[in-house]
Amino acid sequence: VYKVCGLVPETTVYVGASLGAYIGFYILDKLPKKSFCGAILMDCGQNVGPDCSLKARVGIWFLKMAAGNMSNKALMGAMLGVTKKSPAKYKLVESVFGAGMHFQQGVEQTICMHTVAPADYIPNYEFPVLFFNGTEDYRDSENKWLSLCKDQKRSALKVYEGGDHFFTHDEKFVDDLLDRMDSFAKEVASLNKK
Repeated sequence: VYKVCGLVPETTVYVGASLGAYIGFYILDKLPKKSFCGAILMDCGQNVGPDCSLKARVGIWFLKMAAGNMSNKALMGAMLGVTKKSPAKYKLVESVFGAGMHFQQGVEQTICMHTVAPADYIPNYEFPVLFFNGTEDYRDSENKWLSLCKDQKRSALKVYEGGDHFFTHDEKFVDDLLDRMDSFAKEVASLNKK
């Protein structure tokens, strides 16, 4: 992949949000140690792994049932309904279609997400991690995830007050979010170029 895309691991930052962040916890640990110079993980402050809370287990069960028993059209309608409730002024609907839990993969995606135990993987990362969450999203483990990072000096957590699971689409936050992502990527990549 690196060759095809013209990338080098020393200047490549993994970026994942929601399901992409939870899968990222696992991927970042299993790939060769020098595959990335940093990671940006968003919407992943809730422990949904095997050792999660009862509240998270109920949420996982509900998500799995909904994904397994609803048609693609109904599931997409439900996802768009949740998006419409977001206080974000604009929404990137195409991102919902591109990365949503549909096309008969929702059950498998939910099962996959529930197998990931971030606390088992984060201490193995040799690079810094920048976490983003919104105060209105589910978050019971974000401080724990940050405390487990080896690179405490460059790892950070930013929580957007009033942001929900779609804070990345909210005009109140997007400029700051992109600035922070850009600064982080430039910092970690420049340190690895030396």
